[in-house]
Amino acid sequence: MPRKKQNYIEKRQEEYNAVLPVGDQLDAILKAFDIVLQQDGDLPYELIDIIEKWQDIKTKYPKQ
Repeated sequence: MPRKKQNYIEKRQEEYNAVLPVGDQLDAILKAFDIVLQQDGDLPYELIDIIEKWQDIKTKYPKQ
């Protein structure tokens, strides 16, 4: 059976998953928004709630 030729979307998805896991991407984004919040920047309440939950989880399970 011949292999299906991958289009650019499939190739990018494969590469993103290998090099940039979604969890790492979200962690970096939340860190950036947390810095904005710490510098008295305005953020939507929904995002502030997500940042607080993210911080709670990081506190509950610190790096070893």
